Amino acid sequence: MKYKVKPVEKEFAKIIEYKHTDIQLVSCMIFCKPFFCGFNYKLYFLLVLLLLFGKAFSQNTVIDSLKTRLNEVEGEDKIKVLIGLSYNYLRISADSSLKYSNQALDYSKETDNQRGIARGMLMIGSGHNAKGEYFLAIESQLRALEIFEELNDTAAIGITYNNLGTNYHYLGNYKEAINQYQNSIEIAKRMSNKQALYFATNNIGIIYSEWKKFNLALEHYRNSLMIAQEINNLSYIGSSLQNIGIAYFDLGDFEKALKYLEQSQNVSVQIGDKKGIFNTLINTGDIFVKLDNNQKAIDNFKQALQTSEESGNKANIALASLKLGEVYTLEKKYDKSEPLLKEALKLAKEIEETKLIKDAYKALSDYYFKVNDYKNAYANYTEYTVLKDTLYNRDSRREITEMQTLYELDKKEKEIVIQDLKIEKQQNRFYYIISAVVLLIILALLLFNSYKLKQKHYRIELERKNIDIEQRLLRTQMNPHFIFNSLNSINSFITDNNSDSAQSFLSKFARLMRYILENSRKTFVPVEDEINTLELNMQLEQLRFDNKFDFEINVDEKIDQEYTFIPPMLIQPFIENAIIHGIAGKSGRGRIKVELKPEGKLMQCIIEDNGIGRKKAMEIKRKSGSKKHRSLGMKVTQERLDILNEKTEEDVSVKIIDLKDESGNPRGTKVELRIPFENE
Repeated sequence: MKYKVKPVEKEFAKIIEYKHTDIQLVSCMIFCKPFFCGFNYKLYFLLVLLLLFGKAFSQNTVIDSLKTRLNEVEGEDKIKVLIGLSYNYLRISADSSLKYSNQALDYSKETDNQRGIARGMLMIGSGHNAKGEYFLAIESQLRALEIFEELNDTAAIGITYNNLGTNYHYLGNYKEAINQYQNSIEIAKRMSNKQALYFATNNIGIIYSEWKKFNLALEHYRNSLMIAQEINNLSYIGSSLQNIGIAYFDLGDFEKALKYLEQSQNVSVQIGDKKGIFNTLINTGDIFVKLDNNQKAIDNFKQALQTSEESGNKANIALASLKLGEVYTLEKKYDKSEPLLKEALKLAKEIEETKLIKDAYKALSDYYFKVNDYKNAYANYTEYTVLKDTLYNRDSRREITEMQTLYELDKKEKEIVIQDLKIEKQQNRFYYIISAVVLLIILALLLFNSYKLKQKHYRIELERKNIDIEQRLLRTQMNPHFIFNSLNSINSFITDNNSDSAQSFLSKFARLMRYILENSRKTFVPVEDEINTLELNMQLEQLRFDNKFDFEINVDEKIDQEYTFIPPMLIQPFIENAIIHGIAGKSGRGRIKVELKPEGKLMQCIIEDNGIGRKKAMEIKRKSGSKKHRSLGMKVTQERLDILNEKTEEDVSVKIIDLKDESGNPRGTKVELRIPFENE
């Protein structure tokens, strides 16, 4: 429903010319995010590495010139030529781009040119980005960053941070993407590079918009607007005004959204930016549809169609025709809607825009249904369904592949961590023996009481260190158990052919996986992150159990959720027990309530449910003939609580209470969990 516009690309495009000066690399983000009614486009980032050398040539002429010059030069000039070929092939053929960037890397290694090695790695990262190989892109860019930092090349460091932000964004790792863009912003401020500052700030706004944190998105769009006004770049100003309008739309403030879209429209008209004009008209029309003001929506979509026809952009013509046809259908002006919808479908097929084709079929199906032509309505709906399933399967396969890659990487890291911890533990035992012998020799010269005191102190310190190691080892065993339960849930939806629920479950599971993989490396995590993990977990369980229960999580206002830290994954196993053994067997609607509040040096976590109670759950288990077993998650959780109790010397404990009504009948279970916490 929204269209985030991009700045005019010609303002960045500089083609290559050869001089005896160093290559200067500049990175910029061309961003374009359509969110039209019925569309499910993702945010598109086009990463462009621009080599600034002077006046412009056509791309083919430059490539031919570079190939001719390649056999004539050596040393630094040869590296420049290979990098130039890699860049110019980037939009034509990613494989060809990688071929020349790898040649640049190999030649730089042969000639021991560190800057050339870093440039080659940076361009290799761009080639992998163009192929959608984001993990490989990040690997290459991190190696380039390391060399640029050794060379103290500030400009190249800023570019690399920006490119890393792009790839982390593609992978959905929003926190790391924002972190990289913040690094790029610091470099841009130091170099007074307003253009780089504008792009990084605006890109953070786009990430927050995708993250559904619209107020933060609005804040960054406003900052990018101020930067654009400082450098008096009307194209940037128009883009920022457009994005501010979209942010207000997301926040439900349609009046302000229309105000900023109108300002963006005026700027686009002033500079003759037909693309910007088209985007604004489409976004404005969508808002009027939301406001049920179809006549104004028609006026805007008509102007958008006229603008796109003047520019000859088939994709825009198809989109404007589709929008206009849909509104005419709503207005029952069927003689006008049919030709527009057919034209939209025809153009979408010509440009092979699958999502647009899908929505055109859906709009035609709605039209034929309203004119009582059920045969054509069914035929178009069938085409729509086929394309919808195709797109869903494609997106699902990509997301599953990304999650599998994340999981495999994390698994390898954990194996290394466990091995290192075991070695560390063995070394500690060895050092203990050696130190004990040395202490015996030294302490023999001292009084007996002094010897006993020092020996006791030494043992306590060593035991605490071993407890830390054991706790970290136990925590690495928690994740596979939790992931196994979640994957079973996804499998049940796929088995039942419930694609909508599977897609919703898969999206939330991807976010939950990211939280788990990030938090599993930490001893303590912010309360805010743990609450987000619990909410995602219970939302997934709601889907798995057909919304059989409701839940609420209450955090005491005295707790600063961002700067208060608790051990991760301690509360979740008790919630899992409440659902599986309490709520699942209940005939009516279930309810789970979670409360967190400070209690001295400990955090009290209360998990209460209105399930069937432990006694009845055990009766059901006996009647079903199930073998007695104890949950692995609960077993590991108890071991972690025991270790925390030893380490903190506080009353870390868990208490389970059977709740009963006035008649003495079971009405649920209450768990009182006391765990340590830290404040930053």
